[in-house]
Amino acid sequence: MTDTPNHTERRMCKMKIAIIGAGYIGSSLARVFTRLGHEVSITNASNAQVLQEIAKETGAKPAAIMEVAQGAEAVIISIPPKSIPSLPAGFLDEAASGAVVIDTGNYYPLLRDGLIEPIERGLTESRWVEQQIKHPVIKAFNATPWYNLAKGLPAGTPGRLAMPVAGDDHAAKAVVFKLVEEAGFDAVDAGGLDESWRQQPGTPAYCVDLDVPGLRQALSEATTERGYDFKAIHLSEEELTAAYEMQNSFHKRIGEAVLTLMESNNWTEAEATKALYIQFAAGSKPANEILDFVFEYKRLE
Repeated sequence: MTDTPNHTERRMCKMKIAIIGAGYIGSSLARVFTRLGHEVSITNASNAQVLQEIAKETGAKPAAIMEVAQGAEAVIISIPPKSIPSLPAGFLDEAASGAVVIDTGNYYPLLRDGLIEPIERGLTESRWVEQQIKHPVIKAFNATPWYNLAKGLPAGTPGRLAMPVAGDDHAAKAVVFKLVEEAGFDAVDAGGLDESWRQQPGTPAYCVDLDVPGLRQALSEATTERGYDFKAIHLSEEELTAAYEMQNSFHKRIGEAVLTLMESNNWTEAEATKALYIQFAAGSKPANEILDFVFEYKRLE
């Protein structure tokens, strides 16, 4: 792993930040960075209503894909890997000179992305993204659940979570370190982009609430072997289709359970999702059994 960039500065000058993608991560980061006073523009593939809602809530500026990065000093790409090749050529042309590009994506072949063979054969997810968009990227904001992004804490506060940052450009990585820390997390250097597999799905560092020592240990314990749920190259087309349908059915049930918990407990979506995933992580019961309980009793045990 590389030396940690100098990130003693806790507050940044106001930046122009572009966000591509208005899903859970993209919209959460729009809330975080507008609240911190940055000038944020945001775009998504097709849902204009979502953009308008985010703009109304946060003050972020909705924009078309070819305009969103205009003058941006940081561009956050927060879309599924399968959508990366659809980004239009030149979408970064109007960004500021030396703009930092951040990839928050995670490859889920059985849930949404299908088979991306270079990733399955060992290319890191963000190196593949870098090749597709023909611009260096930093891997960050991918390894924590979206609901944690609203819960950042001041430096030194007990319980402050750590977040891995991987990339090859030390100056760009230092900018991302500052963004991570300003958002309320302790940034941990996860090495160069070729080491970013240490924070990909299925690794000990992925979507686990850890402090700095815990995250460093988790990164060191990661292996390059992709777990069964995070690879598709071994499956036939028929098996991949069946796995995709099963995963989507399961995640649809999760969404319905979250809505049930929100309505019955007067919780926010973030609160309900976190409570449910804590139960999954505990491992005391199978996930489907936990969901069955939620639907029957409108609560968690």
